[in-house]
Amino acid sequence: MKHAGQGSVALLLAALASFPTIAQEQDQVSKKPGFFRQLGNSLKDAGQQMVGAKPRSGTRDQTGPLYTPISGGGKIVGLYKNEDHQAAQMGRLDWPRVALTYKDWGASLPCWTVEARIWTSATVSTTETFQACADAPLTIKDDLGEEAELNDNARAKATTDLMVGLRVRPGKPNTGDQRTTGPNPPREPFNVQATRDGVTSQARKVALSVAWVSGYLRAEDLYPGPSGILTPFRDTRMWIGGFDPQGERAR
Repeated sequence: MKHAGQGSVALLLAALASFPTIAQEQDQVSKKPGFFRQLGNSLKDAGQQMVGAKPRSGTRDQTGPLYTPISGGGKIVGLYKNEDHQAAQMGRLDWPRVALTYKDWGASLPCWTVEARIWTSATVSTTETFQACADAPLTIKDDLGEEAELNDNARAKATTDLMVGLRVRPGKPNTGDQRTTGPNPPREPFNVQATRDGVTSQARKVALSVAWVSGYLRAEDLYPGPSGILTPFRDTRMWIGGFDPQGERAR
């Protein structure tokens, strides 16, 4: 009985000794990086994350500005911002529509020149030309009023799962596999095909920058639902209309 008692005490001591390790592991799990990284005045708290995975590794100086106007009056900025976003996702809004034509582009070109044809009806459109950078920070204001940045994990979700999987709803007018400047989108708005390495990926990244600055795509579109699965994005009023054949640039 004496030996059995000593064995129980030893097991109890071993269990108690493991508690700090378990607590430390749980604390590390709770500090996993999230969907957004705090920026600006909250750089000192950069280790505190919101919801998600690995934060972006780039900086503003390395990636270039999100949007630089060239001509056309800056109509693309906030174009979709004040509309009913839920209604748009349900296919209840038809206008405005935006077709993006890449005027200066290239797999290794960080910032592309984009011509946006903005349709406000089936017969009325205007154009705007601007520069958009593929890896520019995508930011919002968090619940504390501070600037937060979309990280690499969320950006990848947007340019792969969301953009590649987007299809025009059955019965909605579209141009099939043909890409045009409108007024109707192709069947797959952002799923461009290119034989040149890296062009397809870069084209979607640039389109993401335009989608973000216009309010067409928002942070809530990238949050997983209660089941942990990303809710499908269903708004097809923006698309890649094509590439200027003379616009390819190395840098």
